[in-house]
Amino acid sequence: MVVSAVLASLFLLLLVTKWYDDHQYQFAVLPAFFGHLFVSIVVLPRLPYTWDIGQFDRVASAFVSGELVSASSTVATYGTFQGLLYVFFPSEPVTAAVFNGLFAVLVYIPVAYLYRSLYPWMSGHNYGVMALILYLPLPFLFFSLPMRDALSAFSFISFLALGVYALRERDAAIGLAVVPLWGMVFLLRPELGLVGLLGFGAAGSVKLIRALELELSIPSLAVVLGGLGALGFGLFAEVLYSFERVNAELAYRAQGGAVYLDGMQYGSWFDFLLAAPGRAIYFIFTPFPLHVESVFHLLAFTATPIVIVLFVSAIRSLYECEFDETVAVLLIVVFLTGSAGYGAINSNFGTGVRHRMTLEFILVVVAAPVIARWELLVREWLGVVPRHGDEHDEQQRKAQKLDSHVEARGEYPNEAGE
Repeated sequence: MVVSAVLASLFLLLLVTKWYDDHQYQFAVLPAFFGHLFVSIVVLPRLPYTWDIGQFDRVASAFVSGELVSASSTVATYGTFQGLLYVFFPSEPVTAAVFNGLFAVLVYIPVAYLYRSLYPWMSGHNYGVMALILYLPLPFLFFSLPMRDALSAFSFISFLALGVYALRERDAAIGLAVVPLWGMVFLLRPELGLVGLLGFGAAGSVKLIRALELELSIPSLAVVLGGLGALGFGLFAEVLYSFERVNAELAYRAQGGAVYLDGMQYGSWFDFLLAAPGRAIYFIFTPFPLHVESVFHLLAFTATPIVIVLFVSAIRSLYECEFDETVAVLLIVVFLTGSAGYGAINSNFGTGVRHRMTLEFILVVVAAPVIARWELLVREWLGVVPRHGDEHDEQQRKAQKLDSHVEARGEYPNEAGE
């Protein structure tokens, strides 16, 4: 454990001092990483929960010894990665937890690229976004555990960021590099892999409409999104879940002490589509206050007010700020289809809060202008920022215009040369 922690720390130091020259990130990332180590080494052994840690450890140990173990494809994928770590470091779950802490703090780098691509006028730092990505309570806990959450979130957000870069810069080499990264996402979480494809399908359609110099109207966008919705439903039904498996998963997940909408079964695919919006709302905003029956439920409930605030802030940011429409469509489609897909079969908010974490990061990206305004107000209240600051402060001050409704709902060009 000591060797893996030292090597991960050295890699992080090398990254932030040589490759990613951001002084504010350098200041914030090391405490966050050591916080993850503290949770992994000190807190985790004292928690009365085991989650799926044992499954991944068994697959990893079998990989090292050359044995065959029966496990789902997703468990086998992360277990194989964990087994590779066991080859070089001690064969214990805390080894995987150390590297998960590394993925947890590195995820801010693609997040930063995404929000600067969505809102190109936000060229300065957004310390509020950085703080939320690094220190949101539930992601901080679950990304410290030796499970697949940290790696899958880092892989998926990196996939989105690289895909956006390839689209904006028309870089074919980066576009090809995105393919194996998507494969990794699909192996870890197939549902996120398909959601990512739908998102880029929508973004590519917007890009094509603009390239053909056609008007991007509500009806044309509705046609594109409707077609992609039908495609997404077909992929869900044919690739991920048959109708019988949907009901089986629904019953399987409606177990334990954190259940909601228990006893529900679909009678047809029409019932499935009819229930999808309501179940998506449950997935995003549970647990509700009446669901809280234990300390762990209370911990899960602490995320609900945060998600509500981020959701409202994301809508307000898109409504009142200039944005890159291609990136906006990508992120909106990812969030909506991800919420609908997870919500369709999730009936346990204990599992739901884990699946929701990646989508919470999407909300943070979209809500960046409102978060920047909060940050500016706090810093001025603390006296950290003078009323007439430098260029960075002026860039942040643009977020304060949210209250005055200036240049509401503008659309930022997709390319610098357009």
